[in-house]
Amino acid sequence: MPPGQYWRPEPLVMHYGRVPKPRPERWTFTVGGATASGTEQTFDLDAIRGLEFVEELADMHCATRWSALDLRWSGYRAAELLELAPPDPRVREVLVFAEYGYAANLSLDDLVSPRSLLATHLDGEELTAERGAPLRLVVPHLYTWKGPKWVRGWNYLLPDDGDLGFWEERGYHAHGDAWRQERYAYQSEDARDEVTPPSAR
Repeated sequence: MPPGQYWRPEPLVMHYGRVPKPRPERWTFTVGGATASGTEQTFDLDAIRGLEFVEELADMHCATRWSALDLRWSGYRAAELLELAPPDPRVREVLVFAEYGYAANLSLDDLVSPRSLLATHLDGEELTAERGAPLRLVVPHLYTWKGPKWVRGWNYLLPDDGDLGFWEERGYHAHGDAWRQERYAYQSEDARDEVTPPSAR
């Protein structure tokens, strides 16, 4: 378990704002920004379901310091969707967006990790609306705010784009690696453990 975390038997249900009502028949996933083709691509749920369905045993680590371990996620590898809609070669960062304007910054390397899933199931059961149905992003080594529930797509970012996600705009870390305790943007590489968050001062 990452340093500074405490164990929970199951993940808390946490979100900002209302829980959207799932409408699979209207749901789409859009890949835009700096794509290799220069055009936006949109996929419906059937297209996503056409990808290889896989299972990944992975933990959840929240920036509020709880961790839930050995969760059985099922869904589709994010890297497979990148193969269908690849980025411009200059892209190193991605802005993943979800319902109600929520978004999170990820590095392209984190998104294409073989453990990064577009998840539809948790512990053998379809995700509930509260847990992110029909699709949520799971990136196990990052804090959970980097894996939006109700995900609707991502935009590839060029180095000068500067787009920020919901929590990144509010001072949270651009990378968010749980094992390196990357919670806040002001934390330096060599002083993460010693810094007191502004809200605690």
